[in-house]
Parts: sequence; structure tokens; C-alpha cells
Amino acid sequence: MAKKWEFGMTSREEQQWLRTYAAQSYCGGGAIVDLGCFLGATTISLAEGLVLNPAAKQKQIHAYDLFTWGEGHDAWAKGKEVEGLFTVRGSFLPEFLKRTERWRAYIVVHEQDLRHARWEHGPIEFLFIDAMKSPQLAIAIASSFFPHLVPTESYVAHQDFAHCFTAWIHFLTFRLRDCFSFVADLPQSSLFRLEREIEPQALAGDLSPAAVSPAEIEAAFDYSISLVGESKKANVIAAKAMAYVSRGEFARAYEIVTQSRYGPASRADEFNTVKALIERNLAESESCR
Repeated sequence: MAKKWEFGMTSREEQQWLRTYAAQSYCGGGAIVDLGCFLGATTISLAEGLVLNPAAKQKQIHAYDLFTWGEGHDAWAKGKEVEGLFTVRGSFLPEFLKRTERWRAYIVVHEQDLRHARWEHGPIEFLFIDAMKSPQLAIAIASSFFPHLVPTESYVAHQDFAHCFTAWIHFLTFRLRDCFSFVADLPQSSLFRLEREIEPQALAGDLSPAAVSPAEIEAAFDYSISLVGESKKANVIAAKAMAYVSRGEFARAYEIVTQSRYGPASRADEFNTVKALIERNLAESESCR
């Protein structure tokens, strides 16, 4: 399969991994679910792989998104082919449908707020998550989709595992560490396999940094650092610092970014972005005294 790139927020390498998985590893015993499909790059990559998979028992990707353009999308789009095409709070669903038209037979579109989504389509074999953008979304996604994963057969890819602004993903994976095994660092995501059934109460806890104890924050990020490769460790450290920033504990956050053995080099320069944010807040606190 050629290493082409579909326009979006995922890398050529990540998209190629998804194509290869869908073509060669996916069995079809459960659904493929793409949470946060945006303009369709990951959905198309999975569909391209499914086309080539003769063994899959089912060939459908369930693609979920709110499909509502936000200010963050506007900032990302500057200088790109979609700049100016959408208005903030407007729908980009027609653009998704246009880009994925060729693979329409393989895609089930869900225009939904994932905080309220309910999965009712049987077992899930592969869950690609690029939608845990808040603690509330993380709790809702885990509660709605994780119970349908099949032990020893189902995989979860956390696209934002190495993103500095999604600390709650680390709290979730730490709490579920006895249920999932870490499989691999993908080009952007981190891949886990479900090993044993998840008890419902394990999915119910608050994942907001303010609700998590410092001891659990430390343990969760120690666990995450032990999993990821060198290229992601500085980003995970930045996420740890941001957990303390969210709690208003800037001194501790500063200790983390100045005393860590990882950084300042990081993916998308996130380590330096977080360090600068912390330094600004500390300077503002000093000036107010």
C-alpha cells in the first residue's frame, strides 16, 4: 500500500498504520470505531485498508464527530486548503461526506455529541480515540464504548496520549492498567489491548485534575513514562506539568519542567509551550504581590 497522505491532523505514518491494520490485522469480529474523525483522514485510511481485507467478517467503520467547526479549528486552518471554508459553530459534515464519498459503503456516520452517545452496535474490535478533549468527554467515552471491548481481542488507540493538554487520558489508563496491556507506540498514538473485563465502577471516577490526588497524578505519569518511547517522554512530562497547572499549582508544575531529565525537545514543541505558559503565570503572580 502506497504511503499517501490524507489531509487532516494525523501524520502520513499514522494513516499508513491504520491502513495496514485494517487490511491485515482486523478480523471483523467486532466493529471499527473512529471517535473524532474530523475531516475524514483516519476514516479514509481505515476504509482503504478494509477494501483490501478479504478475511474481515464485517466491513464498516463507525465514524463519530460533532462536526461543528470551532475557534481552534480556525486557528489550525490558517494557511491550509480549508482556510475560510467554514464558519465558527457551523457544520463541516458536508465536507466530511464529500471527502469520504468514495468509501461510503464502508462508513456509518454518527453526528453526535460524544458526551451523550450510546453504543448499540455489538462488540468493538478496534477503537481509535481522538476525542478525549476534556475530562467529561473521557469519562463519557470510556463509560459508553469500553464495556463493548472484547478481552484479548480488542484494541484501543489513544491519539492524544502524548498530547500535553489531555492529562485525564493518563489518569484513565492508569486506573485501568490491570485491564489493558500496552502494545506499541504508533507514529502518533499509543496502542493498548484489553486483557480482562472492566468492572463498571472502574469507569465511573472523576478524571478532572482537580479531583485527582497528587499521589495519583505522580503514579499515573510514572506509569505513562514507563510505557512510551523516548520521542514521547517529554510530551508526557509536559502533560504532567499541565495537570498541576489545572490545579493552580504552578510551583510544582515549574519543578516538573525544570527538573525532568526529558525535554526541552518534544513533539510539536509542546514541552517549551508548557514551560513558557508556567513561567508567564509565575511572573504574573509575582507582579501581583
